[in-house]
Amino acid sequence: MTWDNFFSAEVGAAAALAGLIFVGISINLARIIALPLIANRALQSLLILLAILAVESLLLVPGPSPLVEGVEIVAVAGVTAVALNAMELRSWRVVAPPYRGVLRSHTLELQLPWAFTLVGGAALVADAPWALYWFVPATLVSFLIAVLEAWIITVEILR
Repeated sequence: MTWDNFFSAEVGAAAALAGLIFVGISINLARIIALPLIANRALQSLLILLAILAVESLLLVPGPSPLVEGVEIVAVAGVTAVALNAMELRSWRVVAPPYRGVLRSHTLELQLPWAFTLVGGAALVADAPWALYWFVPATLVSFLIAVLEAWIITVEILR
C-alpha cells in the first residue's frame, strides 16, 4: 500500500463524514441555532473535516517538493487552528460556569489534530523520512472529534 492509497481513502471518508454532519445539522437546525455552543460545535466539526480533506488532498497532488507541501500544510493547519480557537473563544464568553469543565476538555481536544498536522508539516519542510506518519494520528483524531460532535448535534441535542 502506498501513501496515496491512504490519503485517497481518508479524503473520501472526510467528505462522507462532512456530508453526514450536514444532514445532522439540517435535521436539528432549529435546536442548533437556539444553542450558540452547539452551533459552534457543529461548525467546528465541519471545519475539522474540511481541513483534513484539504491537507490530505494537498498530499495527493503530484509534483511539489516536500518543502512546498510542508509549507502548504502548515498554513492550512495554522488557519484552521486560529479559526477553531476563535470559535472556541466565542463559546467561552457565553458558557455557564457549570459547563466550563466540559468546554475546557473540548478546547484541549481541538488542539490535538492540529498539533499532529503542524508537526507533520514541519517534518515535511525538514524533509524528514517519517513526516507522513504524523498525518495518521492527525486524521484519526480529527475523525474521532468530528464523529463525537456529530453525535452531539444529532442525538444528545434531543435529550
